[in-house]
Parts: sequence; structure tokens; C-alpha cells
Amino acid sequence: MESMQNNNNRTKSWTDDLKVCNQTGVGEAINQIYKDDGRRCEGYESRDKKCLCISDNNTSMYAILSGHNGVLVAENALQEMAAELLLGQLNVCNTDEAVKELIRQSFMTVEKGYFDTINPHVATKTAIQLHLSADGMNQYEISQQFENVLQKLDSLNNALSVGSSAVLGLIHRSHLYLGNIGNCRALLCKTDEHDTLTVTQLSVDHNLLNAEEAARLFRLGLMAQNFEGVPLYSTRCIGNYLGKAGYKDCNFLSSATAEPVIFEPEIVGGIQITPACRFLVLMSSGLCRALHDIFPGDTSTGNRELVRMISEEFQNQSTLGGVAQSVVHRIVQAHHDTYMQLVEEHKPVTFNSRDDVTLLIRNFNYTLPKAFVNRKNGNRSLNSTTSFSSTSSDATPTDGNYSTIHTNISVTSSNITQPGNPYDSNRRIRSHVDFSDFYKRVEEARKRGVLPANIEFD
Repeated sequence: MESMQNNNNRTKSWTDDLKVCNQTGVGEAINQIYKDDGRRCEGYESRDKKCLCISDNNTSMYAILSGHNGVLVAENALQEMAAELLLGQLNVCNTDEAVKELIRQSFMTVEKGYFDTINPHVATKTAIQLHLSADGMNQYEISQQFENVLQKLDSLNNALSVGSSAVLGLIHRSHLYLGNIGNCRALLCKTDEHDTLTVTQLSVDHNLLNAEEAARLFRLGLMAQNFEGVPLYSTRCIGNYLGKAGYKDCNFLSSATAEPVIFEPEIVGGIQITPACRFLVLMSSGLCRALHDIFPGDTSTGNRELVRMISEEFQNQSTLGGVAQSVVHRIVQAHHDTYMQLVEEHKPVTFNSRDDVTLLIRNFNYTLPKAFVNRKNGNRSLNSTTSFSSTSSDATPTDGNYSTIHTNISVTSSNITQPGNPYDSNRRIRSHVDFSDFYKRVEEARKRGVLPANIEFD
């Protein structure tokens, strides 16, 4: 059991020696438990793991894994996925389908490896259960006479419930490939010919807010009340035996007619990285949940507000790390402020804690006007010349001689399974909000001088 639960004093991972991508910034904040008097305290050691590395000139890998009930699955999965993708396997992948299949196989290898490692613990758990049931005692008698055995069984169940969400971005030969499972998320931000910053969610949220996932659980006999107290419960993940083969021993899942938690990652790509691509955002499950708490309702609202913050901090910070960390600070503070407002106004409190938050930003072609000059090579760390200013009311003006351009932010899709494909996995048209055509027509009308004078279009 100690091998499953003890995460201290681990040897250094081989991935720590991989070259770090200098076009990437990461922001992090450890989990917190909130008190009504405003105090905050750490709940547990961080369960988020990340990767931002370059294996060669053609390939780089970016990943966030968020552990559930522990960190071990996330920790091992990250190392195994990197080993499956960064040790030359991509050299023989000459098509998008070949790369996607390799990513899919890397997920499969991780899941199989997890079940191989837990076999002894499953066997021990089964033996204890058989022994207790053979004695013919009721639950009270068992609790009185076998307290130590029940404690061991509870410890086994806790260890076997450890799992992980994951989001993986792979750049290979100037194409982006994305894999995800669980509650981590990926956003791709582009600008169009009208300087509109569009935000597309490339990943699929595997939780109770996803109508298809909720419907799948409903067909298994699970209702919303089964998940009270487990907000944004992950319906797909790596690991978590207790939600899969062992679900009958999990109180809020035991009534299901089949395994409620499944292993089925989403894989998309390749998306060509063009000059219109500005930056890629990877988010931990804790960040996704924090956005949901702050901006309840449509997921696109949280995505849009996060990207607005990132855009503002690009103008205010001098490094990509500074951009990511400043955004994390803003999210963390806003989350606590939202909690305190609910308490002070005596409104129903829907959360009293925050999970680990990790934000990874991979820049492609977005300006960082205050970037430090790299004295070694004489160039700025980022050389994009596009500039903007947010229309948000809390934006901070940028110092210096940089022009101000109003950039409009629109959410173009809540999820995507193939670039350019208008259908979701069930062949239904994806919902989207895209104002590009509106702004194009406004500009054309302005040039013709036929805009109504009594309406403000900017």
C-alpha cells in the first residue's frame, strides 16, 4: 500500500532532463480550503503534474495531468506518455492519422499500466471481502470485531480510487494534435482578418455538465442526486478502479448497471499552425472548476473571460511565465472573493474550497511588448508585432509607444472533434457563437457611410 500512497522522496523523473520550451509560460497555485472569516489553508499536497518540453526541432509536448484523490496516477502517467511519444516513435508517423493513433496508444498504454500495478491490491481487497462475507455476521458485528480489517479495506478503497484527468498538446512538423480525458481543457486562440480574437475549445469536458456524459450515466441508472457533493465529477479518466471495475463498492456509483467511469480519450488533429494562431492554453481541472464557480452557467463564458485576462496580461508582463502566473493570481483571488461575497450576503454557498490550479500558455504569434531582450542572441523572446487592448472595463493601460486596437473576443465552439468539421461525435451541428461576419458587415457599412448614427458599434 505504501507504494501506492507515498509520494514523498521520489527519485527524479527522466522528463525533468528534457529541454524546456522557452515559448511557454506556466502559472500555478496550490489548493485551498476557505473559512468564513476569510482565512485560507492548504488542503493537501499538489496533485497537478505538467510537461513543457522539446524533444527535437520538429516535436514538442505540452501536458497537464490533474490527479483525483491522489497524485500517483498523474505522476506515473505523465512519465509513461512522454516515453511513448518522445523517444523517436513519431519519426515514422507521416500522416495525421498515424500521429493521432500514436497518441491514442500512449493513453492506452498508461491505462493498461495502471491496472497492471494495482492487481495485488485488488486481490487483497477481494480476499478481505470474501473473508468478511463468509463469517455470516451483520455490518455492526463486523465493525465491532474486525475494526483493523475494515480500516485496511477502507485504505485500499481510497488508494484504488486514485485517478487522473489529462490534456496533452503535441506539436509535430508544424501541426498541433490534442488528446484529453476528464476535466482538463485546451483552448486555441486565433485572430481573424478583423483583429478578432477567437477562442475554440479543442478538448471535451468529461463531466456532469456535458449533456452526452450525463445522458450516458442516466441510461446506467444514475441520477444527478447521486453526485451531490462531488462537483464536476469526472466521468472519464485514467485510473480510478473504484469508479470502473470496482464501482459496486462506491456508494454513489453502486446502483449503476455497468461501469459508470470509462476510459475513452478524445484525440483531434492535426491543426496546422498558421500565422493566425496566437496561443494555446492548457488548463488543469482545478482551474476549470474555479472558472465554473466564478462564472456559473455556460462554459464558454469562463473560457472567454480567461482568454481576456491572458490577453491583458500579455500587455502588462515581460515574460510568458509572468503572464500565466498573473492570470492565476487573478483567478485565485476572484474565486475567494466570490466565496466571501456569498457568505457575507447569506446566499447559498456552492463551494468552500479550491483545487490546484495550473495554467500553461504556449505562445505562437502573440505580442509581448514588454518582453526582455535576450542579450545572448540579440532578439526579443517573442517577435510578434500584433498589438491590442482589451475592451474589458478592468484592463490596465499599457505604458510605452504601443498602439491601441480594440480586439473582440468570441467563443467559436464549445468542443471540437475534427478541425473544420461542423459536427460533433453524434453527427449533430455544434453550437457556436461567432461574430466575425457581423464585424465584417459593420466595417463595410462604415466605409459606405450607412451606419445608423444612434447606435454605438465599437
